[in-house]
Amino acid sequence: MTPKTAIHWPATRWPVMRGVVGLVWVWALLATRVVAADVVIDEGFDDPEPSWYVRPATGVRAIAQLRTRSPDPTNPTTTERIVLACPAGYAAHVAHEVGQLPVIDEQVIEVVVRGNRQAIQLAAEVVYPRSIDPKTGKPVRTLVEGHRYSNPGGWQKLSLEKLPLLAGRHARLMSTDPKEKIDPHEAYVENVVLVVPGGTDQSMIEIDQMTITGVATAKPAFEGPALSFGGDSEGPLLQAPGSTAVKKGESFQPITVRRHGNTLTVENQPLVPRMIEYRGEPMELLADLGFNAIWFTEPVTEAQLQAARAAKLWVVCPPPPMDALAKLEVDSVWQTVLAWSLGSERDGLSLDSIASQTEQLRRIDPLNRPLLVGARDQHRRYGQLADLLVRSAALDLDAQQARMPLPVMGCSPWTQLSLGWTPEARKQAQLIAPRASHLGWYEPLEIRRAVLNALATGTRGLAIRTPERLGSAAPEARQLADQLRLLNDELRLVEPWLVSGKRTASTPVEGTGVETMAWQLGRSRLVYIPEQPVSVATLPPTSSIVVTGLPETTRAHLLTPAGLLPLAGQRAAGGYLVQLPSIAAGGWLLLTDDTRTLAQVQQRIGRNAMRAAQSERGLALAEVLELETVENQLASPRDNIGASRVAPLKQAIQQCDQMLASQQATRTLQYAAEIRHAAAIERRRVETQQMFSGFVSLPTDRELRLLPTQRALEQSLAVLPRGDNMLQGGDFEDLASTKNAGWLHANYAQARLDTGVQFTNTQPYHGGASLRLVARDLGDAVELDEDPKPVVWITSPPVEVREGGVIEVTGWVRVATTDAALGQLMVVDSLGGEQFALRIPTTTGWQPFRMVRTVDETRSLQINFALTGPAVAEVDAVMIREVLGPNRTARQAGEPPK
Repeated sequence: MTPKTAIHWPATRWPVMRGVVGLVWVWALLATRVVAADVVIDEGFDDPEPSWYVRPATGVRAIAQLRTRSPDPTNPTTTERIVLACPAGYAAHVAHEVGQLPVIDEQVIEVVVRGNRQAIQLAAEVVYPRSIDPKTGKPVRTLVEGHRYSNPGGWQKLSLEKLPLLAGRHARLMSTDPKEKIDPHEAYVENVVLVVPGGTDQSMIEIDQMTITGVATAKPAFEGPALSFGGDSEGPLLQAPGSTAVKKGESFQPITVRRHGNTLTVENQPLVPRMIEYRGEPMELLADLGFNAIWFTEPVTEAQLQAARAAKLWVVCPPPPMDALAKLEVDSVWQTVLAWSLGSERDGLSLDSIASQTEQLRRIDPLNRPLLVGARDQHRRYGQLADLLVRSAALDLDAQQARMPLPVMGCSPWTQLSLGWTPEARKQAQLIAPRASHLGWYEPLEIRRAVLNALATGTRGLAIRTPERLGSAAPEARQLADQLRLLNDELRLVEPWLVSGKRTASTPVEGTGVETMAWQLGRSRLVYIPEQPVSVATLPPTSSIVVTGLPETTRAHLLTPAGLLPLAGQRAAGGYLVQLPSIAAGGWLLLTDDTRTLAQVQQRIGRNAMRAAQSERGLALAEVLELETVENQLASPRDNIGASRVAPLKQAIQQCDQMLASQQATRTLQYAAEIRHAAAIERRRVETQQMFSGFVSLPTDRELRLLPTQRALEQSLAVLPRGDNMLQGGDFEDLASTKNAGWLHANYAQARLDTGVQFTNTQPYHGGASLRLVARDLGDAVELDEDPKPVVWITSPPVEVREGGVIEVTGWVRVATTDAALGQLMVVDSLGGEQFALRIPTTTGWQPFRMVRTVDETRSLQINFALTGPAVAEVDAVMIREVLGPNRTARQAGEPPK
């Protein structure tokens, strides 16, 4: 545990993969020559992200992995702790990549460890590039062992030296065929490995420091590294250059895909999958939209795999049956598979079956692909079973910031985004407005906010679900396609920093309170300025930011898919001052003094700049015109309020067109983005004006085009009569009558909360009692890795509702919470689902709620009242009634509606 002061390895040199175009930008060392072996690699584990990883093996499973910091302020050391399960008689391999270090006499590897088992052994994975393994088609590799650990519970330094002697000895032992001897020349170390023996209980190992002295390094001909990339596609280039089709029976070199820390790697190159659920679209269209992977929810055919290869797309799909999987050829078309999907939206009931499936797959899969699972809860347990964990995120920006999922260690975190409402919610809206099309599609701007938020906060993969098949001629489908293409262009520009960069301290934007995020990669720094919620106060038209740790020669640019926009910058007190344009729409700030980085970024943008600018301008115009149409429908015929509010936005579109005509792609895109944000603010104003007071849920919620319909619905609901109450026991007078009516109570056992349901006569709203739901924090609920979910709930008895009817659910609630982000009362009905659920924070006394639903066919309706975390909520006077037509009475409510 010595201070971490040493010369650090300047860059990782990833091996080039034959037959695969560069997956993401990586460091390039050009015009190099070998110099003296006196450089030290010193890894002190100061970053928050773990850097060691547990290699997949039968029976081996990572349980926890985290970085811990010493509480002693005089010795602020950081260690990496790994807890794993491994059967007795076997060993787990915990590895750390070190690039390609040539094996030389002066080389010494030292690692300071502490564990709960004896015989933990330090080893190095040595690769022999001159000898090819005929079974894999890749260079031969082996483990060269060093010292063993002999001090359980205490710190011990393990060392490994005399690597050329040991590597040569292993080469001779592996040369079983006199005609095929292993050639030890040019051997290199690729991984440092800790061999951890298994046992009947869990194995724990802590790593404090790794030092490699005597490293032969290459001295670059220029000062500092530059970014480089290998091509236009991040998918597998699996046919020969110029080939237009994949030949049947063609063989392909096996590709290694695995998880390294929290990142997926392909042939040791980091990859951020941006996959879209396949709905039968032409794969060339999905590739043109910028996706690099397709997500199949059903078993895939070899014809589909060949089509994906031709489009340079990876495939994520369910594995074939176990007997068919075991027979797959490693050099076949199945090399297109990036990962095996074990399903989405899994819950605790599926844990045992998924555990059994993962064990079988790891044992028999000849491709050795990572395993992906989507989970609704039990995230920590699923993260231990699978390599890639997919979790759903809301597209509402404010809600997403309030309910940011806690990290799950030991897996690669991916985010799933559904770009439309749930089927139940869309059906509700369609019944209200049957002539409208594409209802329940999220606005393109909402999609961009959610995706960038997810990537900036640590997501290492995206799974996109569209409401319908892409490629149709509908304006809504074209706008969604344009936004997805723009978004993928933007992500390809910034992914090198997000994946390979080091997080630096956040910097506020002067005078705004806006916090940024920053990543350092070589001599360049990328700063993310999040788009501001449309509910915040108006920001100043210009602002500034002071960034520390930058040289005076730094140049500042706004990074966009349409190019680099130069910004004014200069040295100032406390750092480097950059003058910013309007930050309301957010964006990426690139700071560097490396002209090669700027040139390569501009080259990456290339000829797509004008296309990106035209797409952003088109989206801005579509959103402004939609806003104008709705405002005119809502305005009184005697005034022209809608036109007067939208007129400045339309004038801004004309200025945008002038920039576009003069080929100012970057300025056009930035100005169009500001117009879109201004339109979003106006949209929020209109929605707020039409919003019902109190807690109300209608099928027209959050759909701008349905605001005129919502106004007409409101006027009708104000005068139409209601039928009799159809819900039994909603007055909650006592336990016996409530249970006899069919109300049910349940709780989430793993919530670590003291939960319960009780009747109280303390100031009920109606009658002599009300129902109280309680969830009290036991002190360790913050340790959960789960998203907020129901921890205790009650369910009403089923009520039959008739086809064609309009149903109103009403009641009164009183809620007290300590943290609205964790604990709320959620009211959900079986017709609208969670999409239209009411989420009620702390209230001032008793407050009414109302939900209006349409009925497409005769069915049962049930209501759930649930707490999502620590809170106390009281419910009273709940009713379910039918909204009657003008000529119907309560007595006629039981008759079929006309």
